[in-house]
Amino acid sequence: MATATNPTGYGPRRGLLFNGDESKYELWEVKFLAQMRLQKLHDVFVPGDKEPDASRNGDAFAELVQCLDDRSLALVIREAKDDGQRALEILRQHYQGKSKPRVISLYTELTTLKKTDSESIVDYVIRAETAATALRNADEAVSDALLIAMVLKGLPSNFKTFSAIVVQRDKQMTFAEFKVALRSYEESEKSRNGNSETGENIMAMKNGERFDGVCFKCGKKGHKKSECWSKSGKNGNGKWCSRCRNKTHDTKECRSNMGRNDSAKKAEDQGRTKTENSEHTFTFKVSDSSACGKSYSNNLLVDTGATSHIVNDKSKFISFDEDFDPNAHIIELADGSKAKVVTGKGVAKVKLYDVNGSSHDLILNNALYVPSYQQDIFSVNAAIEEGASISLDKHNKSFKSSDGAVFNIEQVGRLYYLNGILSSKNNAGTILEWHRILGHCNFSDIRKVENVVDGMKITSHKEMECKTCTQGNMTQSRNRTPDKRANAPFDLVHSDLAGPISPGGKDGFNYALSFVDDYSGVIMIYF
Repeated sequence: MATATNPTGYGPRRGLLFNGDESKYELWEVKFLAQMRLQKLHDVFVPGDKEPDASRNGDAFAELVQCLDDRSLALVIREAKDDGQRALEILRQHYQGKSKPRVISLYTELTTLKKTDSESIVDYVIRAETAATALRNADEAVSDALLIAMVLKGLPSNFKTFSAIVVQRDKQMTFAEFKVALRSYEESEKSRNGNSETGENIMAMKNGERFDGVCFKCGKKGHKKSECWSKSGKNGNGKWCSRCRNKTHDTKECRSNMGRNDSAKKAEDQGRTKTENSEHTFTFKVSDSSACGKSYSNNLLVDTGATSHIVNDKSKFISFDEDFDPNAHIIELADGSKAKVVTGKGVAKVKLYDVNGSSHDLILNNALYVPSYQQDIFSVNAAIEEGASISLDKHNKSFKSSDGAVFNIEQVGRLYYLNGILSSKNNAGTILEWHRILGHCNFSDIRKVENVVDGMKITSHKEMECKTCTQGNMTQSRNRTPDKRANAPFDLVHSDLAGPISPGGKDGFNYALSFVDDYSGVIMIYF
């Protein structure tokens, strides 16, 4: 059986020869010290309280030089002859030194990491971790967060989803956890892409060669139209809308999709950002097209998944929590997306009709103020914690408050609503605003109406000019007498100054002065 031989001719040494590669020195030193532990010489190379025995130190040097190439041996043979501990220290300083140029070089390598196409994830992570370890050995502080950021920066575009997940995590990952997650994501992507390719290329030519064209029937690659197994084509009569269950069009062409607006999703896209140690509130997205033609914005949407009440009208709040930090609170939707749209938290009051037609003031504790939402949301979980009960049976849909009042719940499509009453505060406005609402009625009559209309409130009685009424009362008279004209040149000259003009003229002029003679029509312009 052949044995690997040291090229210097110092005898056999299996697998421990160091070839002078600086990037592999750390791995070699670990293997070498492990071998020395088996040879009972490990304590010689590791500094301790007492100096090593000269005889054992010489034996350690003899073991070391058999594992070095000629270049590395030349570094220690003169300065540390027969001194194994000193020889290993010289090698460590040479290959893992703490000089400023080497530290700068290591930082440059770490910050310019980029995964190549032929490089595996494992090799890429090892390359990054090697540079970070070398910096730490040089007494440089390299945190796990910095190392993770550098690795993410160098990943290709197909890892964007993974990068977004890592950045949006609330809890900081260690680098060990990051490596496991990155490896798992790579394996899942390989599995998914492999299944996708199998599904698209399942049809092949009879002679074993793959067909690289596109099927004219289903639009997938890997087979011809005559070999297509699909029952319905992309351009044939196989259209199907899963929304309205109709064969005349596809789902993406359905008219019921047009004009749909998810305000929660919009706010989530605008406010998405990295948040650490944030509070979470969970809610569902409101979307149901069966309630067309009737507005339910004044009612409370009953949500069994929301953890907090949500109110979009600031006037409904009795008080706000001054210690609440909006920047540390996010709302998480049912699809996992997050949004920073909460601007306040406090106690809100809404009015509801009970089953007997009487109005009640319902107090919503710890309600969130989200002005960007178009619908108030009533949290079932929060209500139950306050001692209330809710029934959503087929024949009985009602809400019973903690004081015993019972309120009907109206089902609209797949959504449920509590019938609310517009608050008197919501119907408050200045006398000028009521003037416009009531069709520009005079101010004295508006003050009389306030005393007889329930819920109407005038916040300010200060009368201000209404431009619409002023313009409506204007009368226009037409002057049919022509303007007088000049009888001789220079009797009447019209002049106009324009500027400053940007950009200025070539000579630096920024103003233009024009003169027009009324009699002759001559125009003179000066800059």
